[in-house]
Amino acid sequence: MRLKSALEDFKANSLGAVPGLLGRLSYVGRLRDGSGRYEHWGLAKVYGDDAAQCAIRASHRVLLSEVLKKPLAVLLNDVPASCANEHLTERDFLASLTESPPKPLSPAALAHLRSVLSALSALVESRNNASLRCASQPRQPAQESRPPAGT
Repeated sequence: MRLKSALEDFKANSLGAVPGLLGRLSYVGRLRDGSGRYEHWGLAKVYGDDAAQCAIRASHRVLLSEVLKKPLAVLLNDVPASCANEHLTERDFLASLTESPPKPLSPAALAHLRSVLSALSALVESRNNASLRCASQPRQPAQESRPPAGT
């Protein structure tokens, strides 16, 4: 007798092992094959293919919804953790997220996702450029505080 549903199992065991909200969205997107079916051998073996498909599809939609609801500042902080295990730069990681959204997806939701990912890419680029500028500028020596003249 199973104590968890396929959805609960998938969330706890598969998604629970993936760092970051964007990382989980990426992971679930990569589970989908060219025909639109999700491939997760263990989940299908334990719960059957139909239950596995439903669980992963539902998780994919929930993850997308969570991403689209989050403020950009929160998502920007999520990027480094989410792409840490991906062996991609942050920019390439964000670009890869547009390749595997849940299907079917409304044109408005797809446009929203692309807009969020584009904004995040620009923010990551800006943050990286600012870090490079700060790192390449020599530090100014600290000035001693002097009492005002005439005292």
